Amino acid sequence: MLRKLRKNRGFTLIELMIVVAIVGIHAILAIFGVRKYLANAKTAEATNTIGAINQNSIAAYERENATAEFVTGTTGAGTTHALCLTATNVPAAVAAIRNKKYVANTTPNNDYQTGSQTVGWRCLKFEMNQPQYYRYTYRSPGVQNPLAAAPAPPALPAALAAASGWTAQAQGDLNGDTIDSSFMTGGAIANGQPIPITQIQVSNPEE
Repeated sequence: MLRKLRKNRGFTLIELMIVVAIVGIHAILAIFGVRKYLANAKTAEATNTIGAINQNSIAAYERENATAEFVTGTTGAGTTHALCLTATNVPAAVAAIRNKKYVANTTPNNDYQTGSQTVGWRCLKFEMNQPQYYRYTYRSPGVQNPLAAAPAPPALPAALAAASGWTAQAQGDLNGDTIDSSFMTGGAIANGQPIPITQIQVSNPEE
């Protein structure tokens, strides 16, 4: 009879509390994991985008720009290589992407549709059609010592500090606490060749 009563009895309060505690711990770990995943996905947008801007700036520099028009019966002028000049920030202010996404204006002369053959986003042939978590900036030329605060990769020449270059930056505020995160890369022109910086300088990546 005693054995039957033990078999039919329910859980004790302590047993239930242990189960609840275990479930709570699993829930906390799951929430942390999801938040970490979402933060990594958002920061991936920044690193991938400035990487693309970096590549487009090199491609723009390597395009040949004729210094004068060819005239029939004459020798044409030489060609030059030049970095695209500084682009407008998209969006103009970080406040536009604090804890929210920004959708670029795709109409002419707005956001990524600004610039010319030698200036800004149109020169870079870069645009974003998807909502973005970060403000993107491209600056050039004449940027002295790009990413001065970042360790210089060994492959870069010693003359980099005195070279003119470019920078591509993503700046955002994922949680809206007014502490901005920043991702920056760039490169320099040394001996007539564009040399990209493969490292990314990161500051407060999850802010």
